[in-house]
Amino acid sequence: MKKISFYSLIFIFAANTAFAQSPYSLSPNWVFGLLGRMSFPTGNYPVAGAPVLGNTTLNEGCESSTAISFKNNTMAFYTNTRSCMRGDNTVLRDFEATDNTCSGSATAGGVTFPDPARNNYPSGNISNDAFYIILGNDMTGGSCGSKGLNRYRFTGTTGAAMAFGAGPANIEVPGYPSEALTVATDGLGGYWVITHTRGLANTFRVWHYTAAGVTGPTDYTVGSAFFSDNAGSQSYLKVNPCQNRIAFMGGNTISICSFDRTTGTVTAELKRLTGTTSGPGLEFSPSGNRIFYSGLGAQVNWADVVGAGAGSVAGCSSWSMQLGPDGNLYTSGLGSGNANIGVITNADAVTPTFTNIALTGGATIFNGFVNQSWLSPESPFVNTPTGTGCDRTVSFDFENYFNTDIPVTASTVVWNFGDGSGNLTGLGLTPTHTFPSTGSSVGYTITVTFDDAYCGHSWTANRVENVNCPLPVTLLNFSGASRSEGVLLSWQTAMELNNEYFDIQRSIDGANFQSIHKRAGAGNSNSLLSYQYLDPYEGAGIVYYRLVQHDFDGKTATSRVIAVQLSNKPRVPVSIAPNPFAESVVLTKLVDEQATIIIYDILGRVVESKTTSADESVVYIGNNLLKGTYLVTYISSESTYTQKVEKQ
Repeated sequence: MKKISFYSLIFIFAANTAFAQSPYSLSPNWVFGLLGRMSFPTGNYPVAGAPVLGNTTLNEGCESSTAISFKNNTMAFYTNTRSCMRGDNTVLRDFEATDNTCSGSATAGGVTFPDPARNNYPSGNISNDAFYIILGNDMTGGSCGSKGLNRYRFTGTTGAAMAFGAGPANIEVPGYPSEALTVATDGLGGYWVITHTRGLANTFRVWHYTAAGVTGPTDYTVGSAFFSDNAGSQSYLKVNPCQNRIAFMGGNTISICSFDRTTGTVTAELKRLTGTTSGPGLEFSPSGNRIFYSGLGAQVNWADVVGAGAGSVAGCSSWSMQLGPDGNLYTSGLGSGNANIGVITNADAVTPTFTNIALTGGATIFNGFVNQSWLSPESPFVNTPTGTGCDRTVSFDFENYFNTDIPVTASTVVWNFGDGSGNLTGLGLTPTHTFPSTGSSVGYTITVTFDDAYCGHSWTANRVENVNCPLPVTLLNFSGASRSEGVLLSWQTAMELNNEYFDIQRSIDGANFQSIHKRAGAGNSNSLLSYQYLDPYEGAGIVYYRLVQHDFDGKTATSRVIAVQLSNKPRVPVSIAPNPFAESVVLTKLVDEQATIIIYDILGRVVESKTTSADESVVYIGNNLLKGTYLVTYISSESTYTQKVEKQ
C-alpha cells in the first residue's frame, strides 16, 4: 500500500514542474470532434507531462460532450449526446434512434460520473463498474430542447464488458432546464448534478447522488435578475478545481458564485461580467482565482474572480474550453481545417501564453471540446496497524479516483487513538502509539484528521483496532503484617513481563507516599513468584503501603493500597479516610470479619447504615450526606470502633 507523499503547494503550471496534488481528479482520456483523441499520462490533477494525441479510426463527427475512464486509466466510454460509444468505438446506446431523447449540438449537453453506490473504496463495494450519464437540453439546435434532462446508467469492469444498464430516466421536464449542466463532488464519494433553470431567473437546480441514492432537486437563487437564458442562448456551467466556486455563462453575462461542496449550496455572487460574447467557452484557471471565456469562435478573455485584473489571450479564439489534468486549458482551436487544438499555459500568471498543437492521423476537432466532470476522491482510510502487545504503528491512505496518494499538509495531521490520550499533533504520518495495559482485548477507535495540500479541505478517517495489551505484572496478592521488628510485606506474582523492579512505598496518612525500598523483579516469568520485605518502621497506629511496578522501558503500574495496624497500639479494626472528605469516605477493613457500619448525625440520629461481608475489604460511605459533622461506628463480633468525620 502506498503511503502519503508531499509536494510543494504551488499554482504555476509549466513543463517539468512538481505540483501539489488536488484531491479531485479528471478523466485522463478524452474523445472529441472528428477522430480526435487525447490521453494524459495520468488522471491525477495536477501533474506534469504532455498528453498523447491520436485517433483509432473513430466515427464521431459531432461537437463533443463528455468522456470517462476506468480507474486503471483506460477509456470506459464517451458520448456526443446523440449516442454513447465504448472505448473501442462500439455504440452502446443510440439515444436519438432508440430513445428519441436528444440530437444536435453537444458542447454542454452531457456529463458523466461514477455511480457512488458502486465505487466506494475501500468499503468492499465493487469499484470501477458503473457510471451515470446525464443528457441536457440543447437550446440552439437539434431536438434536445424538448427532452428535458435524462439519466442513463452503464455498467462494466473493462472496455469490452461495458454495456448499457438502464435509462432513460427523466429527471427534469422539458423546457425548464437550460443547456448549462455540470457535476461537482461532495468530497465523500458523492456527486452534485447542477443545472441552470430557464423558468426561474438566477436559479440553480441541484441533485445529490450518493451511495444511498438520489435526493433533490433543490433550488438556489442568487444575485439580482440578469440571466437572459432563452431558447436562443448559448449557456455553460463550470465548477473550479477545489469545488468552492461555480460560474455560469448565459445571455452575454457571466456570474461567478460561491459553492459549498458539503451541502451543494450555491450562495453569494462573487463577480458578474456583462457584455461578454454568448457562447460555450467557459473555464476556471487551476487556482480557481481566474475565469476564462469566449463566444462562438471568439477571442478568449480572462478576468480575476476577486479583483479588477482582466485581459485576453493573444492569438487564441475558441468555442469551448476544458482544464486538463496537467493544469493547462485546452480549447477547440479553430485552426486551419480544425486540425489542431489550442493550449493556454500559465493560466494564473500575469500573461497567459497560447500555442497550437496539431492533431494526428487526420483527426479534426470541429467546434466542441470535451466537457469533463471532476471526480471525487476516495474516502481516506486508516490502514491496518502493525505491531503486537501494547504498541501499534499506524498510517493512512488518501487517494483520488485514479488511486494515487494525495499530499497532505503535515502540520494539520491530528491523531486520536480512542484511549483517553486526546488529540495529538506533531506525530507525523506513521506514528507508533502505546496503548494502556488492560490485560484483555479492547476495541479502540483510531481517528486521523488532516487537510489536503492543494485545496486545504479537511478530511477524516478512522478504524477500530482491537488491542490486547497484557498487564506487565499479574499481582495475585499484596498484604502486610505487624511484627515486633517492623512490618512484614508479602506479595505474589503469577506472570511478569519486562518487569525491572518493585518500588515499595509507605504513607502515614494514606495519601502521601514515599519510596522506602526497591526490590528487583524477575524480568519475564510465567511462574508463581513470592516476594517479602521487612520494613523496620517504629511508628504507632496505622501505616499504609503500596507497590509501584516499573518496566525496563519506563512504564509503571501501581497496586492497591493496604493498611497495617501496628501491634504496639490498641487494636483498630478499620481505617477511615480521608477526613474531612468531599464526596465519600473510604472505609478500609483491617480484619477479615463481618461488620455493620452506622453513621449518626450530631443529634444522634441514624442517617446511613450498611452491613459488610467478611471478604469485603473496602467500603464507600457517606456519598449522599449533606455537609456537616458525623460519627461513623464500626461494629463486629470482636470490637466496636467510632470515629468522628466531617463532610465539606
